[in-house]
Amino acid sequence: MRAFYGCVIFLIACTGCARQPSLPEKSTFNVTSVLNDSVWYGTGKVLRIKEPDQKIEDVRAFNLLVFTDIDYPAMGSGPNPNTSNGCLDPECTRTQSLVIYNIPLKKGRTAISKLDKRRKLKHEYACLSYIGNSGGLYNRYVYRGLKPGWVRITKFDKASGIVEGRFAITFSQDTEHSLLPLRNSMPTAARFTNGLFRVKITDVILK
Repeated sequence: MRAFYGCVIFLIACTGCARQPSLPEKSTFNVTSVLNDSVWYGTGKVLRIKEPDQKIEDVRAFNLLVFTDIDYPAMGSGPNPNTSNGCLDPECTRTQSLVIYNIPLKKGRTAISKLDKRRKLKHEYACLSYIGNSGGLYNRYVYRGLKPGWVRITKFDKASGIVEGRFAITFSQDTEHSLLPLRNSMPTAARFTNGLFRVKITDVILK
């Protein structure tokens, strides 16, 4: 019996040690996911914001910003010009952006709700935005507590500055802004699952 309980405790302890899924080495994009049962991908940046009086090693959080040019429902005639490179090319026509702020720069899982509470600016919260041809906001989804809602850092290589992680988030349609043209033409929720990223840190030094 003691041996049985010992095995159970060992298995529970090792649950958190299991190898986490990671982005394939030959992945074309540095961020991939599934959005409402459709493949989703884009080009991400990890921004580490340094205040003038800070040392870079003291900055212990980053923002994840992802752009893509994937078409979306109800976008009408579509972006002009139309591109389909996941924004690998900076000249892409951006159609969607995903942002997650204040992610701790250390291994571990954090709830999106906690990250949003840490915001320093009014609009600094996790969201998915749909962008029009002129760059205007056509629709937006924000986090309202639905499950899942987390981001996990699985690896941080200080030497290379590369951060790897996972995310799963269910966003709710933003109902506070009545002027969003596509708010009533799209699903009420945007659910990201199986999100993976591997992105090199970009340091942003504030003046």
